Amino acid sequence: MATDIRTSTRPTMASRGPTPASPRQARRRLPWRARLRKRLPIYLGLAPYFVLMLLFVGAPMAYGLAMSFTDWSLSSHGDISFVGLQNYAYVLGGDGLTSERFYKSLVNLAIYVPITITIGLVVALALALVATALPQRVYAFLRAAYFVPTVLPLFLCVGIWQWLMNSESGLVASNLAKLGIGDGVNWVDTAGWAILMVVLIDVWHAVGFNFIIFSTGMQDISQDVYEAAELDGASVFQRMTRITIPMLEPIIFFVVTYSLITALQVYDIPQILTSGGAPDEIGGPNQVMLFPVMEMVRNVQSGNEFGLARAAAEGTILMVLVVAVTYVLFKLRRRRV
Repeated sequence: MATDIRTSTRPTMASRGPTPASPRQARRRLPWRARLRKRLPIYLGLAPYFVLMLLFVGAPMAYGLAMSFTDWSLSSHGDISFVGLQNYAYVLGGDGLTSERFYKSLVNLAIYVPITITIGLVVALALALVATALPQRVYAFLRAAYFVPTVLPLFLCVGIWQWLMNSESGLVASNLAKLGIGDGVNWVDTAGWAILMVVLIDVWHAVGFNFIIFSTGMQDISQDVYEAAELDGASVFQRMTRITIPMLEPIIFFVVTYSLITALQVYDIPQILTSGGAPDEIGGPNQVMLFPVMEMVRNVQSGNEFGLARAAAEGTILMVLVVAVTYVLFKLRRRRV
């Protein structure tokens, strides 16, 4: 009876010999002391960073979380009592000045965040797409010009836009009024328009940073890919949508995540625009420009009973919101990738 050549010549497990271990498996077989000795220089190099993070980030966060369960205020003078979830119940209960203002700040935040991220992303990406297609000297000039607002002090940026958005003589506001947009509107004190003004200032101030990141990422894309696509007859729009944007996905994800975390903690611009009066006036009339961090600062400055503890509770709620949104973004990207 003939023997099947394929069967007779197939190597057996014994003839193959032991399967070579992967580098990870080889490292795991080392004694723990050898592994520790091998990784000790890495741990020592990272130790200062983690120590500083623990001292200046972890410790204050833990302290604020602990104080949110007390009756902490400016008048406590060390006499602090544990009150459990009373501050959270008050802040989220909907009754009282602090609770009403905090809810209003969350509504403003829900409007502000998607608008500023969308506009900022589209503007920075469009500018980068145009600038990188221009000659090198022109690109270098535009890169410096776009980055100027980012390095300006924020109070100066706000002052410039207060002048530009003056309803009577502002250059931008008067031209928008001719188009029927915001005619005769006081941009700082009017609901809806106030948030739009914060968006305009924030996008103008941050567009240079995002532009640098996008344009740097575009320059890292090999020109051979574009040349091959051009030879295949791809148009400029097709090269942008099929090559540039897909290959920029990690950078776009970073910009969106960073912008989202920053937008959720917005404070400087609306605080400068509405400061100057009593603590309860922060955020403008009817809190048209009030955001959570501003309400936290108001609780601290007011000196009311439980003021510091309620500010700590609001900060904890905002921190949970930031962590949850960031976690969802990473989860969605992991599924997509």
